[in-house]
Amino acid sequence: LTFTMALRDAVNSVYRKLLRRVLLLPRDKRQSALTELRSGFREHANVTSDEEVARLLQAANSKLSYLKMVTPTPRVESGRSSGTFIYRDGEVRMGHGRDPGAARHSAYDGSNIDPDAFKRHQQLLSRQHFGGARRR
Repeated sequence: LTFTMALRDAVNSVYRKLLRRVLLLPRDKRQSALTELRSGFREHANVTSDEEVARLLQAANSKLSYLKMVTPTPRVESGRSSGTFIYRDGEVRMGHGRDPGAARHSAYDGSNIDPDAFKRHQQLLSRQHFGGARRR
């Protein structure tokens, strides 16, 4: 793979990335940005100097970075998103594992000490060497 071939592949890659970002722009800005993108690449299609192509590629990457900041992030299509899923009534649904209105099962009611929290507290104190003599 020669340097020129690598540059051509890089230019094609940046063009595709720019095109994807331009298509995410709001409808009122999309057409003008698309026209500007196409005309800019067509205008410099006959450049043969590797140094000039590298400079133009750097400018295109700069525009791509700017577009990444100003374009809204695309909404993820259903079925392809990450999150919390539950299996209820024979179906997989997005949601949380417990009902927010359901009671929690714990003996801790605020007037006594939660044994799990106390155990964790003791472990952290021991780890940070607080509390006097070490237990062995």
